[in-house]
Amino acid sequence: MSEEQKQDSGHVPMLYKLTLLGDAMREVLEAGGASIVTQYTLFQEMRKLYKSGQKLWLRSPIPDKDDLERMRLQLRDAKVLTTDRDFQVGVYRIVANGDRPAEDICGIVEPSCYISHLSAMARYGLTDRRSAKLHLTMPDLKTVKGIWQGIFEKDYTADELNALSNTQIVPPSPRTAFPNIVRGQKIKVTRTSHPGTSTPIRGSYARIASIGQVFCDMLEDTEACGGMKHVMEVWEEHAAVYLDEIIESIGNRPNKITKVRAGYLLDEFIGIKDARIQQWTKFAQRGGSSLLNPTARFEPIFSEKWMLSLNVN
Repeated sequence: MSEEQKQDSGHVPMLYKLTLLGDAMREVLEAGGASIVTQYTLFQEMRKLYKSGQKLWLRSPIPDKDDLERMRLQLRDAKVLTTDRDFQVGVYRIVANGDRPAEDICGIVEPSCYISHLSAMARYGLTDRRSAKLHLTMPDLKTVKGIWQGIFEKDYTADELNALSNTQIVPPSPRTAFPNIVRGQKIKVTRTSHPGTSTPIRGSYARIASIGQVFCDMLEDTEACGGMKHVMEVWEEHAAVYLDEIIESIGNRPNKITKVRAGYLLDEFIGIKDARIQQWTKFAQRGGSSLLNPTARFEPIFSEKWMLSLNVN
């Protein structure tokens, strides 16, 4: 009977028998609850088992890349792992664990990313609009590499680095791009050299921009937040509730124009009087062409105090 005939007849092929180490790896992966594992995390879990003191009949005191590949193939043959259908390279699906939505999957693959812009606005209940794409923000590649370098230096001891050549160590692999679609959800990624603050989502592997950062995003990338008219509606309805968080986040942003736009909206548009907001008037530039709406053309209607063209029709 051919393999195809066996499958058609409902015959389930016998799974490969796992080694002691393989059984231990399966237990760790399935107990963790995640639906996927990256190559880097798989290797770190393998290293933990080597250090655990369990009698696993190991070949050497620490694993190397060849040991990892043998283990990966063994787990694949035993139907513990399979290649993830969306990421393909370096990301593996843990077959026994339930799948998770796109934001969780992306958060496991690249922990530095977080839900932002209109996607975050909807999560916080700031808007009833729904984005056709899951909007994620990530640090630029240089920053991400720095983050992963710190993780690498924390995970590997000097003795381990001396014991193995660099060619036998699995380094972190910063994600340079996400697929356009993850778990059926279209993905939009914004990279920035000035990532904002974010917080973990309870019961999830995902992170979300802090509420203050969401208000910053509305002024720095208005189109990704529904356009300036919608942004002004959201600020008018919700900004007073989150005033302290907004002022703190705006104050930490490097862009002067963000402070000027926020100052105008809070001070003149909404009518909130606060000494912290008034301090931002020093960032207003006389004689310039600063725009309230960064995506619209200049209009000769001004806020004299904030020296800002009120170019929102």
